[in-house]
Amino acid sequence: MSKKTTIKTSEEVPISTYQTRLRDLPLDLSGALDDCADLLSQVERKLFVKTQTQKVGTKKVFNKIKSFFVSFFGILSRHFNSINLTLKGKVDSYRSNLDRHIKENQERVDSARKTIEKLSKKTVEPNQRQKHLNKIHQKKRRLARLEKRLEQLKSDKATGRVRICFGSKKLFNAQFDLKANGYKSFEQWKSDWQKARSNQFILVGSKDETAGNQLCTAKRQKDGTLTLRVRMPDGLVPKHGKYVSIPGVKFEYGQEVIEAALNDNEARRVLKSLKSYETKHYGQAITYRFLRDKKGWRVFVSTAIPQIPIKTIKHIGTIGIDLNANHIALVETDRFGNAIETETIPFNTYGKSKGQTEALIGEAVKIIVERSEKTLKPVVIEDLDFSQKKSILKENRSNKNARMLSSFAYNKFKQFIEARAFKHGVRVYKVNPAFTSVIGRVKFASRYGLTVHHAAALVIARRLCRFSERAPSSCQDEILIPNNKGGHVTFSLPARNRKKHVWSFWRRVSRKLKSVVHVAQVRATELTARSSQTQGSLAGMEGQPLSRTLTGAIPAHETLGNTARPT
Repeated sequence: MSKKTTIKTSEEVPISTYQTRLRDLPLDLSGALDDCADLLSQVERKLFVKTQTQKVGTKKVFNKIKSFFVSFFGILSRHFNSINLTLKGKVDSYRSNLDRHIKENQERVDSARKTIEKLSKKTVEPNQRQKHLNKIHQKKRRLARLEKRLEQLKSDKATGRVRICFGSKKLFNAQFDLKANGYKSFEQWKSDWQKARSNQFILVGSKDETAGNQLCTAKRQKDGTLTLRVRMPDGLVPKHGKYVSIPGVKFEYGQEVIEAALNDNEARRVLKSLKSYETKHYGQAITYRFLRDKKGWRVFVSTAIPQIPIKTIKHIGTIGIDLNANHIALVETDRFGNAIETETIPFNTYGKSKGQTEALIGEAVKIIVERSEKTLKPVVIEDLDFSQKKSILKENRSNKNARMLSSFAYNKFKQFIEARAFKHGVRVYKVNPAFTSVIGRVKFASRYGLTVHHAAALVIARRLCRFSERAPSSCQDEILIPNNKGGHVTFSLPARNRKKHVWSFWRRVSRKLKSVVHVAQVRATELTARSSQTQGSLAGMEGQPLSRTLTGAIPAHETLGNTARPT
């Protein structure tokens, strides 16, 4: 029997965003951007309330709402469209994450209940009893908050309610403890709150508009800079005029991409005037986002990256990637699915700031993509969300190590590798992560002398080419399996039912393996000399990847088998 698995690629044209600071802005220009942000942010909040309290079931009803907002607030129809698209993105984001939040909160509730039950049964000394009771009391308070939050999330899903806090929930809660948050008075907090609620506005573009965006157009100057011309809402025209020009805009990174998009839009304009049928093949939408921070205004420009020809060929081999709490396991295979080289890339993001984490991710992604460019082999990663990855880490490691890989780092890694791969003509495939760790541990770890993480990366790399994932031929005999501690455990595989898909077999292996490895870890011996050297180098390395060529590996010239097939 076969089971279909969707294999995704990075063929979609990604949108890249570049930013720069608007330096030396005159007070009139800065004031115009402030007023524009205040007005458009107010429209966004009012529109959110309107759409949440009134059912917008038909296009006719929505058009009536649009006409009212355009006339009442003195904005253009394109301003309203930009606000509506931005708001729709926030609403969709909340709803798409609702199931994940429910699942995570349910896990926290279950964990808190188990902790309270465990503490209630614990026997303590008489002099420690009051402290112990206080600890249980605080745990019960936390459980009550978690249960209330879980009930609220389930209610939101059932009713379709969306909760968005404009200005950030953290700053909103700061009003309840002004002194602890550095405020001397409520008025000081309110001033910051109002600024935070109106510190940005977005002008969404379209490929059929002038210069990719009629609300904000960029024009190249002789000195290499850009001049941005922003269309003011009609309600602000008496104060600031119809247009506001911002000269001297320069992007340190991405200027050539933005100029290429402008050239594409200019070609569309010329072809349209000539009534050429080639017009539809030209034009790039350019979206501008203006953001005010403590230092002033910044502008973000988003547009599509020019298409780069794909260089990689999956039939000559692949590069499998397994992302872990403190490192990335990389395995390169040949065209037969044999592991020919491994690499360990440092990836410890625990305790790092946002900038440090992004720099670390960028370096890791650079190493991966450079290897792919050199070998012409595509990159294969797991197609799963962070909550799934975190649960896998908890099974294989302690809870402390599972927290080392944050949701921010995990999602950024996927974004960075897809973006860089697209720029360099490297294809990134995503495969189903089911039982990769189990198959790697049982079938390939001892065979190739790999760690369990590199063995999992090998399974990920092989799965793209649909190589066989059948159990070892000695499935009825006892075999040695790594136990994550440098040692091995003796393990007897269950009998294989040929009528069922191979994953049903690995599911039973996974359940049995968890208990066996757990017992073995309690009695784990010292690491072997080879494992000690590998793990010691990993713990002490500072940004240097570890690479190893598998010259003595047992060849595995396998044909396509009954593994999961892509669609």
